[in-house]
Amino acid sequence: MNVFNRSLCIATALIFTLPVIGDSADAHKVTVKEVMEAVITPATNTLWGAEDPQTDEAWKELESAAIATVTAGTYVARGGSGESDREWSSEEEWQAFNTAMIEAAMDALTAIRARDIDALYDANDVLYPPCEGCHIAFNPGVQ
Repeated sequence: MNVFNRSLCIATALIFTLPVIGDSADAHKVTVKEVMEAVITPATNTLWGAEDPQTDEAWKELESAAIATVTAGTYVARGGSGESDREWSSEEEWQAFNTAMIEAAMDALTAIRARDIDALYDANDVLYPPCEGCHIAFNPGVQ
């Protein structure tokens, strides 16, 4: 298991356990920044780095990246424990960026499961703008 997949498994397990706790203040002990750095950034980089997967393993890695992006996007939609996380997540602009990211990741997942590299490239083209737009609006200086 490569480092990305190992980190992805750990981060995804953490994200899946948090909603079980409920919507109390204790439910969000992870910051949006931490989820971005541990899950979303490596996952989206994996999707954007797709060239022409030739093996089942390569497609599975892409599938895991798309699933991680959707799952992490669902988590950050509710905010996190960071100083501005709850405030940002309550803003319409944040939600629009996040929803667009999740939808594009779902399109990527559909393309991956169909093993349609052109559709994956199309989904990746849609995935980049909300990520970049959100960084510009909410975390300037992050690429």
